[in-house]
Formats: sequence, structure tokens, C-alpha cells
Amino acid sequence: MDKHEFVKRIQSAKRIVIKIGSAVLSRNNKIDEDTIENIVSNIAEISENKQVLIVSSGAVASGISALNIKNRPTNIVSLQALASIGQPKLMEIYAKYFKKHKKTTAQVLITVDDIQNRRRFINAKNTIITLLKWKVVPVVNENDTVVIKELRFGDNDNLSFQITNLIEADALIILSNIDGVYTKEPSSSSAEFIEKFDGSIEIKEGSVSKLGSGGIGTKIDACLKAAKAGKLACILNGKEKDALRRLIEGGIKFTFFEPYKSYTKSKKSWIESCNPSGVVVIDKGAKNSLKKSKSLLPSGIKKVFGGFGRGDIINIEDEEGFLVAKGITNYDSSEIEKIRGHHSNKITAILGYKYSSDVVHIDNMVIMENSSE
Repeated sequence: MDKHEFVKRIQSAKRIVIKIGSAVLSRNNKIDEDTIENIVSNIAEISENKQVLIVSSGAVASGISALNIKNRPTNIVSLQALASIGQPKLMEIYAKYFKKHKKTTAQVLITVDDIQNRRRFINAKNTIITLLKWKVVPVVNENDTVVIKELRFGDNDNLSFQITNLIEADALIILSNIDGVYTKEPSSSSAEFIEKFDGSIEIKEGSVSKLGSGGIGTKIDACLKAAKAGKLACILNGKEKDALRRLIEGGIKFTFFEPYKSYTKSKKSWIESCNPSGVVVIDKGAKNSLKKSKSLLPSGIKKVFGGFGRGDIINIEDEEGFLVAKGITNYDSSEIEKIRGHHSNKITAILGYKYSSDVVHIDNMVIMENSSE
């Protein structure tokens, strides 16, 4: 795929996620309303024949702007407080400019639990899809006010991939304050621009955004994950006037990521991206069966670690500690402890009931490519 083909496929995409970073939304420690107005104008135009969702950073930056603070704090409590001040102000700005184009916006705040809990995942998906069908523009941000550092997505670049996967979008567009990916810091005289990124080029990471939490590395990672899930993905300079319109027309510099031909389906992509709640260790026979796309049976399980519930994501490791697979468990940790090593026809006799013959069904499992042979 070349740039021309990528642009053609962006033009035909029906559902797009646009991530807007703090560095794009701010100027001199203030929210840059001129840039926001221009981006909104482009999105309003695009959304006439496409469903568009925004993943927006800027809550903390908006709070910093409101309180006229010079430097971004580093402690989580101050960041949460600033987000609580800035998020409604940021939404007011989006609503104001979208209203000029007769577009309605909706605020959607997400936490990592909402993504990793399958029921919440489906609920969030259904809500957002309904908003899109109503031609509303959802503005998504991580719920910075309530999350703690250990449970954060870490940055809205990662969140943008999660949302792309959640709503089964066709494309992820990340707006940054640079043209795309360079081999070094763009200010370096020896920096080379990379138009098509395939993951084989080593990038020397620069500093994180002054008002944000991400850098070019997190943007590349999000786009590579999207490409692995079969999505179009690109990074371009959101500070450029009419950047999105020019992207659709093919008239702007950007870095694109070609979708994998053999890609991970939405559900399995979700499983792969979730943090595990526990671990089961399997024997060699079970490992070989999984490699042949068979479900995990209790007879092949040797050990159980962690206290997890039925429906949680668990890691499946071999006896040497290598990650073989991840999947949704049909039994909780205490139940697996009782039935491990036993044939499936013994489950009812041991537990007094039976949910399934397998502990993890192959349809709810992702086999890890780099697991040992």
C-alpha cells in the first residue's frame, strides 16, 4: 500500500476515531481555541458522510489554563483535581464550536475497568454506537478525576486504540504537533521523515508533551496495534490549518501504518489488550493442543495463581513461565484449583455443577505469537 492507496481507503472509511493530543489543543499553556475551532470545522464536514468519534486529551491542560498554572504538576492528586476543573470547560469549547455547524456533542468518560470488563465493554460500545447513529459526535477522554495511576491507560494514545477496537472503527487518526514519525527528534538536522511505518525502524524517543502524558512512542504503539487489528492508522500535524480536510484530499504530509492482511478480530484484540486477573500453568500436552487451536481443558492445568472470577481474562503459561495464550475463563480460580488435572467428565462430580467442558474456549482465546515452541 502506498500513500495514494491509503488516502483512497480513508476516503471510503465509514467510521473514524480521531485522537487530539494536548500539544495540539494548547498554546503557551493556554487552550488554543483557534486550533480547536479549525479541527471542529473539519470534523463537522467529514461527519456529513462518516461516523466520527473524538478521543480528546486536554482536560488537565484546560485546568492548568483555567488556574493560570505555569508548569504541569507530577503528582496524581493534583492532576486529578485539574482534570475535574478542565474537563467541563473543554467540553464547553467543543460544544460551542460544533453548535456552529449544527452538531451535537456527547461526553464519554472511560476508565480501564470499562474496557477490561466485558459487560462494561459491551455497554460502552452500545452507547457510543447509538450516539453515532444519531449523528452525535462523542468526545471521549479517560476519567482522570477518579482513576489512580496504576489503573490509568497511561495516555490517550493507547485509549484511542482501545476505542477504535471498541466501536470497530475503520481508521484511527492521531493528531500530533509534528508531521508524523521521524527517525530522530524532528529538530535534528539528520532526522529523516518516515512516510510508511512498518515497525522495522528504530525510533529515538523524544520528550513527552509538556502538557500531556504521551510521546511519539505511544502514538506509534497505538497505530501499530490498530494496524494489527486490521485498521487504517496515521499520525499527522493537527496544528496545520485544515489538517483533516487535507488528509482526506491527500494534500498533507503524514505517516501511515498499513493494516495487517491477517489481522486480529475485535474480540480477540480486546482479550490481547486486557491486563490478566490471574494465571494458569499448563502441561506440554495442553500447550500442544492450544497450538492446534484447541480449547483449554482442566486435565492439562497444573497450577493456578491469583484470585480471579468467572469471565475474567487470565494468562495461560507453560511450565517454564512462557506466555502461551490469554483468554476468558469459564471458571473462577477456586473452581479451577479443584478440577485441574481431571477429565472434563469429572467436573460435575467434583463441583456439583458444570458451566462448560473447557476452562477457556478457543473462541475466547488468543494464542501468543512469541510463545516458546
